[in-house]
Amino acid sequence: MKKFCIARQANLKFKGIKVNNKTLKADLVISNLDIWFTYKNLLKGITEPKKLLNQERSSSALIFYWGMDGNYSDLGLHNIFFAEDYQKEFNAIWKDKTLSDDPTVYINISAKHIRSDAPANAENWFVMINVPANNGQNWDQLIKEARTNIIKKISRILNRNIENDIICEQILDPRGIESKTGSYQGALYGNSSNNQFSAFLRHANFSSKVKNLYFCGGSVHPGGGIPLALLSAKIIDDDISSVQ
Repeated sequence: MKKFCIARQANLKFKGIKVNNKTLKADLVISNLDIWFTYKNLLKGITEPKKLLNQERSSSALIFYWGMDGNYSDLGLHNIFFAEDYQKEFNAIWKDKTLSDDPTVYINISAKHIRSDAPANAENWFVMINVPANNGQNWDQLIKEARTNIIKKISRILNRNIENDIICEQILDPRGIESKTGSYQGALYGNSSNNQFSAFLRHANFSSKVKNLYFCGGSVHPGGGIPLALLSAKIIDDDISSVQ
């Protein structure tokens, strides 16, 4: 396994990236890794913004990838089945750090738009619910319970036992999201955005301590989600272009 760290000079000006003790020279360095792991793993020896890194993390997701036997004409490309009591679901996620027994369920079926995404007379379901970030919960048990509740809910709404149609399955939970994407605790949007000033409380797109070091992605300014993550890259591009 390769080990990465960012090489620097004594005057805190980056000169490149060190990979397995070999320095790859660069005029500037841009990290799109979650800011938490950037400081913890790549910027050892540099004072970290402890208050920022200790902020509450955003929600995560539990995703079931189901190969479904048959076609569901009553479903479209995007489908949402809302919770009967949204406040109860919200409290379960944010106050109790667990899963509601009646979660809001999002289903995406790309084969509705691109037929070749699934075999004939079959569909590919991306089934997602919101869950808390990983704080050591018993995810194996929570996943088992969530799967039962989700299948029961969808079957009731569609008046069809969907479990009989599930022919293959993969699962992605907050633990997997963290390991696959480098997002601390599996949070989808970095630190939680709890007020209108959240974007300005996030880490800046440049380092105030180290020259030529920049940060982009969903864990820094201006926020999480694809549009804002792309905007963070544009901010860096504009900043770099203005000084060249």
